[in-house]
Amino acid sequence: MQLVPGSIGVFQLWDQRRGIACLAMETSTDPDPRWESWRRARPEPLGLHLDTAAAGRSSRAVLSAVSDHALLEARAGAYVAQEMAADALAASRAAIGRLLGMPEGGIAFVESASVALSTLLQAWPFEQGATVAVAPSEWGPNLATFTRHGLGMVDLRVDADGHVDLAELEDLLASSPPSMVHITQVASHRPLVQPATEIATVCRQAGVPLIVDAAQALGHVDTATGADIIYATSRKWLTGPRGVGVLAAAPQCSDRLRATLTASHQDPADETIGAALSSREAHLAGRLGLGRAAQDLLEMGPAAVFERLAAVGRATRRILGSLDNWRVIGPTDEASAITALEPAAGQDVMGVRSRLLRDHGTVTTAQQVFRAPRDMSSLTLRVSPHVDCTSDDLVRLREALASL
Repeated sequence: MQLVPGSIGVFQLWDQRRGIACLAMETSTDPDPRWESWRRARPEPLGLHLDTAAAGRSSRAVLSAVSDHALLEARAGAYVAQEMAADALAASRAAIGRLLGMPEGGIAFVESASVALSTLLQAWPFEQGATVAVAPSEWGPNLATFTRHGLGMVDLRVDADGHVDLAELEDLLASSPPSMVHITQVASHRPLVQPATEIATVCRQAGVPLIVDAAQALGHVDTATGADIIYATSRKWLTGPRGVGVLAAAPQCSDRLRATLTASHQDPADETIGAALSSREAHLAGRLGLGRAAQDLLEMGPAAVFERLAAVGRATRRILGSLDNWRVIGPTDEASAITALEPAAGQDVMGVRSRLLRDHGTVTTAQQVFRAPRDMSSLTLRVSPHVDCTSDDLVRLREALASL
């Protein structure tokens, strides 16, 4: 049987003679050229990049936006260059706002998703004994940040796959509401997408703020969910530059946040909450690159990209699910491009990750338990391709893992 590249879709054939499962990708009579153009818009990778959940590959347009502003800073002076880039920075805020469903004035630029959460908790007027409700799949460093800020944690009930149970959430918010609900919209460590829009509706009806960590969601799934606060990073599925993040506040949160900000945070030329929360000394070139990445996604069509990424994830899990020495974690049909593999034969996950890179030119992530300490019990291997993933890429990875 010949394995051929094509659109993402998988079927399984049984080879009676050899008694093993053989996998092939369905081919399309009219393949969509958008995904090949997405690949061509980026520098040629050195190998097989299947690690978008760590950092995606930026387009040449994004790289140019960053380098052009860095050059302008060198020629005109950093603060003069910032003034000259005012319109472009406003366009960046507007593009991010469209993706997050937030007003331009509520968009703050920071250095990362982690900095965004810390910035929010410093600005949010918590009372003594405040609590935050989290799911078992919560990102480990977020849990540490909540503890550091003195927040008590309340467990959200979830279904068998880890999705927040909406009926149980309603009961919790009616009987003993926490100070806020926090969800990681797309889990980092396994295929899991929370029903963020539905959760936002339940929280809004109960009058409890919803905070959404969209670090793995922005550029991956629809992030215009109606949450009160959304924060994210540039470098993952949006494929913007590293060292840039975003913190977005809905209008109903502006007065609550502004009341705790000192005058030193305020930019006299900009009285929006986004400006108040933005870090002052900043990598402006990176912010422009983030805006360019957001505009790229808007021009390509977010819904088509999200659908494609979900299909890539399903294909990845189906193909790798036939391996004897690895077990795919979580449901095959989850709308996430992230796949997690658990060793079934005592493999050294860190060593496998290193050998995949060294011997097969394939970039993946070896995941340690700290990523989700309430949901993980051992190291796993993460695979996270983007929209340009082909059947050949997935078969190549499968063969490499089988050989290890």
